[in-house]
Order: sequence, then C-alpha cells, then structure tokens
Amino acid sequence: MAGPITILIIDDSEDDREVFRRMLERGASMPYRVLEAATGEEGITLCRDAGPDCILLDYSLPGRNGVAVLEEIRKFSPFVAAVMLTGQGNEMVAVDVMKAGAQDYFVKGSISQDGLERAIAHAITQQDLASKLEQQRQSLEIFTRAMAHDLKEPLRTIKSFGKIIQDADDLTPDNGALMDYVLKAADNMESLINAISRYTRLESQGRIDPKEVSLVEVLKQVRTNLSRQIESRDAMIIEHDLGIMAGDPSLIAQLLQNLISNAIHYCKDAPPRVMVSMERVDGALLLAVSDNGPGIAPEYREIIFKPFKRLVGREVEGSGLGLAICRRIAELHGAAIRCEDAPGGGTAFVTVFPVQAAPEQIGSDTGTGVIIDAQDRPAAQAGGRTADVLLVEDSPADVHLTRLKLMEMEKVHFHLHVSTNGKEALNWLEKRLAERGGLPVDLVLLDINMPIMDGFQVLDNLGADPRLKAIPVCMLSTSGDENDLRRAHDHGARGYMIKPASRQQLTEALAKIGNLRLVEDQGVTTLVA
Repeated sequence: MAGPITILIIDDSEDDREVFRRMLERGASMPYRVLEAATGEEGITLCRDAGPDCILLDYSLPGRNGVAVLEEIRKFSPFVAAVMLTGQGNEMVAVDVMKAGAQDYFVKGSISQDGLERAIAHAITQQDLASKLEQQRQSLEIFTRAMAHDLKEPLRTIKSFGKIIQDADDLTPDNGALMDYVLKAADNMESLINAISRYTRLESQGRIDPKEVSLVEVLKQVRTNLSRQIESRDAMIIEHDLGIMAGDPSLIAQLLQNLISNAIHYCKDAPPRVMVSMERVDGALLLAVSDNGPGIAPEYREIIFKPFKRLVGREVEGSGLGLAICRRIAELHGAAIRCEDAPGGGTAFVTVFPVQAAPEQIGSDTGTGVIIDAQDRPAAQAGGRTADVLLVEDSPADVHLTRLKLMEMEKVHFHLHVSTNGKEALNWLEKRLAERGGLPVDLVLLDINMPIMDGFQVLDNLGADPRLKAIPVCMLSTSGDENDLRRAHDHGARGYMIKPASRQQLTEALAKIGNLRLVEDQGVTTLVA
C-alpha cells in the first residue's frame, strides 16, 4: 500500500483515543495517518468523507453502540477494515461484533502496540481480499447475464427457422428426424444456459431475507410447475407432516422442484413415487425428498453435488447443475444437504436447516415477520396470560442480543414482536389495535436512536393517541446519559434499561410499570399480564 495508512479512531473517551494514537505514531512497521471522532455520527461522517483504510471502533458508544455504527458505515463502505474495541471481555459481544462485520475484537487495556498493528494489517488484508472476491463475483454475474442473452438470441433463431422447416410439406422423413435432433439440442442448450445463469446468481448472492414459508403451499406451486412431467410419468407426489419454516420462499421452491424433478427423471423401472416430508430433531428442521428409484452408491453421494458432475451419459438429459444449485440454496440458509438411502429402497435427499422456531412460533403479524413465542402454562397457573412485548430496534445484532440474553440465557419467557423503526412500530400497533381491540401489546421496549423516527418521537406519538397512550413503554438503549433518562421520563417512558437487557433491569422497570409481573414455575420465569 503506497503512502501512510489512514486509521479512523471512533471512541467517546479522549484518553483512550490518545492511547491508540500514540501507539500508532510510534508504529515501526509503516506510517499511519490518524483521524479521530468522539461520537458515532461524527465517525460515520468522517468515514464517508475521508475513506479510511481501517476503523478502530469503540463498542460502547453513547447513543448507538459500535455495532450499529459499523452497520451504518457498511451501507456506503462495505469493505473498510474494522477492529472493535471494548472495555471488558464478553463472548456474546464478540460474536455480535464479528457478525456485524468487524475483522477483529480487542479488550482495551490488554492490547499491545505490536498486537494492534498486526490486527490492523490483518483486517486490511482480509477486506482487500473480500473486495476483490466481490468484484470477481459481480464480473462473473455480468458476464453470465450477457452470455445468456447473447446465446439465447441465435438459439431462438435456430428454433424458429427449424420449426418452419420441420412443418414444411416437402420435408422427407429422414430430414425430419435430423431436424428433431437439431431442435432437441437447441432446447437442451437453452436449459443449460438457464441453469448456468441460476447457479451463477446464487453463487453471487451473499444473504437471504428469511420469511415465513408454508411448505404445503410451496409444494402446490412445485406440483403446478412440474405438472407435465408428473402426468407424463404417472408420478405420485406424497406429502407428510409438512408445516411452516423460515426461509426464502422462492429458493425453497427451487430446492424442492429440483429434487422432485430429479426423482421423477431418474426413476425408470416403475411409476415414480416421491415423498416430501418434514421433521424436527433437537430444534433443527429436516426437509427430506425420498423416491423409489435405483438409489445412489455411497461413493458417489458427495460427487453428485459438484457442478457438472453426473452419473449418467449424455443420452440422459440434464445440465449437471441441479444438485449444485440445491447445495447452494442450502448454504444460503445456513443448512446442509446430504444424500442417503431411502427407507424401503431408493434415494433420500435430506436438507438439515439450523434450529428454528416451531411452526406456531413463526408469526407474520410483526413488523419484520419475527415472533418468538413462550409457553403459556406458567401464566395460566398464575391466573394471567403470557405478556406480549414489542421490541422497537433497528439493529439486528441488538435484537439477537436481547433475545439471547433475556429469553435464552436468563430464561424469561414472553411473546416477543419486533419492529425495525418507530414508524413501522406505530403502523403495526394501529393494525393490531384494529384487529384485536384493547391494548395491542402489554409492553414496548424502545430504542432511542433509530432511522425515520427516533424513540422520543415514538413516545410523543403514543402519548398523543388516546387509544395507545396507556401502553407502558420502557426505553432500552446503549445510552446511560442522565439527559437521555430525564428526557425519556418527560416524554412518557415508564422505565429505562441499558443494553443488553437483563432480568434484574426488567424487574426494576416492572416495579415502576405495575401491571406486569414475573412468575416462576419449575425453573421457568414468565412475564405475565
């Protein structure tokens, strides 16, 4: 790298900034140009204007934490290197910052000058490689789209004129048979181009946006798409225990369609019978497609997932990409797919999705489609019901942290709904009020710093609506500033908690709210309304 490396330090502690600045000024490996920001907003602006090579980012910033700041920076500078700094070691925080895109994580006071320089160099190298990889993926995707378009044009010409020749009155039987070969080859070429295009798009796709997926409805769609193949082979598609899962609906449909089509295609000795089933084992979801075909020998069960690897000759149609596409779809969902013997003979393709909420726990009436349910038994025994809680939070990491810390680690059960900004939350409350009447939720946990509408504006809107003003609101913020606490109280908040939420903080807030309580039953604590 030519010239000095530009480092942006974002930390509200002037003393900490000075420590890191002096370390870098004494750096022996290469020269550094150091920029400083005391707040997240100032750091975001400096990052946009100066384009640093690496950011040293404090996790515990006032207003919004380092994870939220880094997520904002990633929107306009996705490949800037980042090293997160915190005042104390915390494994949960470390996981969150790495998920947010930081390349390294250090506890203040334990980092040496050499360690800091190595971390910066490593982070920059990682992001340089990531940037080059993304450029290659984009170039490949552009090339594939252009190739698909440019190749499909002559193919259409071949097929159009070929069909005219095929329908000609003076075409001899021998020439007609030859033209059949030409048109069939053109169809196969078009299928191959489409398969390559789909595979390349999936390869360049970095993430999915999970939604509620009804496997019953997806299978209906797949049956419609494959209706001609199913009818021509007298195939039977059997479904067993299909329910609801979280995923990308179109990709799950593509996964099932590829597997079912393959099962029908390769079952030659008997009418195809394909079973599509779902099972939950230790929270993981197993989606299986089993057939009554010839089976696949164990030594080939991994090879078949590689692009263009086939176990049959060219006399059997196929692109050699169907199972490679299935594996990529599984990977995008954090899942794994395997091939095994089916019960009673044939082959089973089993896709194992990571731990998911049970079907009745995946809701569609929340702002982001996320609901984490709780057991109602302790609440019923206490003469109440499990409380509905709306978390208004724009940081996915903080949503995960709240669920992990409060619901899983400290085992406080309640129905958790999530909205990603204040406007979305108000719209959701209005909709729920119209559908249910009464109070839409029993408690709102409200972040302060959010896009579109911040927490104080949400409080003002709730207070101005006679139908919603009775909902108790507890602020859940990274800021412990006295001005923020006072302002929250003045705007109508009934409680205030510092992230991450804890059972102790919740207990203290509930004492001020009054209409909610925690009920213990056999080691389970439930928030009861």
